[in-house]
Amino acid sequence: MSEERKKILEMVAAGKLKPEEADRLLGALKDVDDRARFFRVRVFDKGKNSPKIRVDIPIGVLKLASKIGAAFKGMVPEGSTVNIHGKEISLDEFTPEMIDKLADEISEGGRLTIVEVDDDEKDEHVEVYIE
Repeated sequence: MSEERKKILEMVAAGKLKPEEADRLLGALKDVDDRARFFRVRVFDKGKNSPKIRVDIPIGVLKLASKIGAAFKGMVPEGSTVNIHGKEISLDEFTPEMIDKLADEISEGGRLTIVEVDDDEKDEHVEVYIE
């Protein structure tokens, strides 16, 4: 239960809020909680504010893909990897629970930065985050 929900319920228990008012506030919190969150990748030329590459993937799509992947997990040999820009990433590492946990850790309106990288050779700045 979120801190906001606890506070609203405590205020009802203390008589500071009427149940109808609490219901309205809890409904507003649900609307905020249900808003779309995205896995975002941005690539900037250094010194520029506008990204030259933008990738936005809804977290719901990642969750679905992860669940589909889990259904076929037995078909992929254990220890399989994928090479992404020269880095080997184990397919065993990605689970629906991991994506759910990441999404839950993001505070209301928050941003979870996964990585920020400066590529001096290409004079680029890359940001990967969930928002």
